[in-house]
Amino acid sequence: ELFIEKEQLPVRATLVTGEELGGVLFVQPTWRRPSIEFDALVHLNLPDSYFPLQLPDGSTRLLAKGQVVLIRGAMEEGLELFGDPAPVRIQCSNGARVQGNLMIAKMTTNMRVLDFLNRSAEDFILLHEGSEAVLVNRRHVVLVNDDSNGAA
Repeated sequence: ELFIEKEQLPVRATLVTGEELGGVLFVQPTWRRPSIEFDALVHLNLPDSYFPLQLPDGSTRLLAKGQVVLIRGAMEEGLELFGDPAPVRIQCSNGARVQGNLMIAKMTTNMRVLDFLNRSAEDFILLHEGSEAVLVNRRHVVLVNDDSNGAA
């Protein structure tokens, strides 16, 4: 039997139906504690169409990435955030709303929220909302209020 070692990352997934599933996401082991900011983001931005989520009862569900609107998890304490914070409010196709900071690594001196959203090729984008990290599926973003007024 083949066994691939994985780390477990507690998350809550919100689907297009509005259903919320809590469980653990399996990520590759690293030298540091697994985090939603790095490990989950990389995992969800792989080209695979599905990912497993182990529910609290031990059963596993295969979730279609395209049907996942949000993934929430605790931010890693003491994590150094890269980029400049850009406060935004995001409304999603299922009615979910998220308010927090996008961390924008500036490629040029004029990198704005609009530029970040249009140039990023990743399906899931990271937003910091209080003590939580939220991965937002850009395919389900309906409206973005750029509270930095384009100054980020």
